[in-house]
Parts: sequence; structure tokens; C-alpha cells
Amino acid sequence: MMKEIFLFLLIITILKANDENLKLSGYLESKMSYFASEDEITTANALFRLEGNYEVTDKGKVETHLLYYYDMQPVDPFSGFKENSFYSKLIDQYFQESYENLDGTDQIIVARLLEIYSSSTFDHLAYSAFYPKEKLVMDRALIKLYFDSFDLNFGKQQIAWGTGYAFNPTDIWNIKDATNPNGSKVGVLAINLEYFFGENSSLNIITAPGSNFDHWRYGFRVKSTVDRYEYSFSAIRDKSDDGAMLNIPEKIQLGTDFAGEIINRIGIFGEIAVSNPRYTGMEMSETDSLYFQLSTGLDYTFKNGLYLLGEYYYNDLGKSDYKDYDFLSFTRLTAGEMSGLAKNYFSAAASYSFFDDYTFTLISLTNLNDISSVLVPEIEYAFHQNILIKFNSNIYIGNSSVTEFGGLINKYTVSVIGYF
Repeated sequence: MMKEIFLFLLIITILKANDENLKLSGYLESKMSYFASEDEITTANALFRLEGNYEVTDKGKVETHLLYYYDMQPVDPFSGFKENSFYSKLIDQYFQESYENLDGTDQIIVARLLEIYSSSTFDHLAYSAFYPKEKLVMDRALIKLYFDSFDLNFGKQQIAWGTGYAFNPTDIWNIKDATNPNGSKVGVLAINLEYFFGENSSLNIITAPGSNFDHWRYGFRVKSTVDRYEYSFSAIRDKSDDGAMLNIPEKIQLGTDFAGEIINRIGIFGEIAVSNPRYTGMEMSETDSLYFQLSTGLDYTFKNGLYLLGEYYYNDLGKSDYKDYDFLSFTRLTAGEMSGLAKNYFSAAASYSFFDDYTFTLISLTNLNDISSVLVPEIEYAFHQNILIKFNSNIYIGNSSVTEFGGLINKYTVSVIGYF
């Protein structure tokens, strides 16, 4: 695959040399992580991102973002859970129940496969046979068309709705990691129309295709401003291929969000989403399964540069008691339908730059129901205007066998990022 990458870069370089409308940028990130488990797992990976933009005068743009991943030691999806965590118990219970529902012949086949998997047979196979070391992804690949009163985008593109920092209930397009609010959003394959009217108002209409018409996602968002506040209203019909595979039903969601300033330039933001899933046998007008999610918070930057933020999140789908955590909750979490297993969360963040070249950031996320937390401290050093060095960690606090965050393994990471 590396040969294909170099050939692609060579072609792009030649094209850029002959066309001033082509603009290239991107970065290379090299990262090493250590998981503080009994197995003492270490990983190393590299991420290369190339962003290309081709301006077609004032009529439009062609935009592509290419991501290339290389993992020296890939980590399987379940390695981040402690052995006695409720995550491991839920997964074991799910596979046990699935096994018991199989007929006798299938049970024999599964038992034999597990026997082979647990033996030394697989020791002779490359680890990457199960978790590929190399992956090439087109994160964005779209064509933008500009008209007098609207823009029209076709292809894989970034869509970001909502005003929340760690939580975005109104955003169905992305699965967000609350411990990494600034992480890049994955591109969505969609048709995106934005119509502009008034001085600061717009109507956004989006449709994202699925494998069939029943699995199409579509919705709209009206956005405007009043005084020092920006606000929007949205409506979405959400049903996707991934959701169908995880047995997540179709839902209609209505949402609203706002952001602005109150006294002394204190920032305030919030959003709320009301969702009505339609399970098998339900009519669209029935509201027995209706639920809502909201987030709201404040932020402020002091004169010395210290930035502080606090955000509360309420998840109506979540559980008040950790004893009620189940596999359905876990599925909803991994599918991005909710940002947590419990009902109540609080996130805080602080950031401060010092000695010109250093920035310290601390993000905390607390489950207020089972009293578990994750702390994400990070220090960033600007070695050069185009080179950053980062040290960060995910430190999980709580009872390891029953709480949401206590069952995860601490991770420590060093990254070096070079921009071009």
C-alpha cells in the first residue's frame, strides 16, 4: 500500500506544480501509547492526512481528505476493558445467550471454533490478519457548488450540528468521544444544501443514503441570530445501515440549540433533542418510547489566558442505578445514540498557555450516578511553528467492577505532529 501512497503523492505534486488553483496541506502524526494493564500493552501508530482543495473560480470547489493509518501493534476493540469490569461481563453474557439460542449443530460448530481460537493454532497467524495494520480512508471527497443564494455539496463531507463542547444531542451525524471534544469528525456521505436568507440566517437540508430507501437519513436545520445569540431548530428522520445491524429502530428527532454571551462576556450554550423511536408494531404517532437529551454549559477566558468550561448533560435513555446497565445500553453507547450509560454527567475543561510554547489542558468527565470519572490531562509543546509534541493520558477513577469509567484501563500517550 505504501507504493500506492507514494505514487498518489507524486501525481498530486506534479499537478500542483502546474496549477495554482490546487492547494495542499495536512499533517503526519506519530503516536505511542501504553495501556496500564496486567498484559502491559503498548502500541505505536502513524497517521498521515493529506487535504487537497481545487478552486474552480468562484463557482465551486473539489475537496478531498485522504487518511492513511499504519499500526505497528494494532489493539483489538476489547483490550481497553478490565477483566472484572461490567463491560466484560455484559459481553460474556451476550455471547452466552446468543450461544444458547443456537440449535445443536450450530452450537457444535461455535464450540469447535472457540476451541481452535483458544488453542495455539492462531499463534502462527499474523496479528494483522484480524486487525489490519494498514488502512487507507477517504475521510472527505466532495464537490461544492456555489450559487447566488445557496451552496450545494455532494459526497463524503464533514457535518457538525449543535453547540455543545463534550456532548451534542442534536448531532446524529457523528459519534463523539466526550473525552476528546476537539477530535476530528468523520466524513458523512450525503447531499447537503444550505440556503441563505436574511442577514445571518440559513436553511440546511441534508440526506445521507443507505443500502436501500428505508435506511436513508434526512433532515433539516434552520439557523439564525438575535442580538448576541445564535440559535437553530432541527428535525431529522434517522435510520441507517449500522443502526439496523445493531437493532436500533427508526426514530424522528426534533432539536434546538443556542450559543451566546451573558454578563462579562461569559459564554453560554446549550442544546436539547427530543426523539421518538418507532419499534416494530408502533405507529409514528405513538409516543410511548419518547425520550430527550440535553446539554448546557458556560465558558470563560480570563485576561491571563486561562480558559474554563463546565457542561452538564442529561441522558433520558440512561440508567439511574449502575445495576441496570445492560447490553442494550452498551449498544446504544457504541452506536452513538447516547453519550453515556447513565442519566447525569458533568464535564469540565481548563486550558492555559505558558512560557510561550507550552499549553496545559485538563478535561474531566464524571458520571454523577455511579460516581466514576475520567481525567484527561495533556501538555503540548510547540517545538516549531509546524511541529507539536503532546503528552496525555486517560486516567479512569471508580469501582472497576460496577461503574462506567472504573472498568476501563488507564492509557498514556506521546504524540509528535508535523504540519505542512
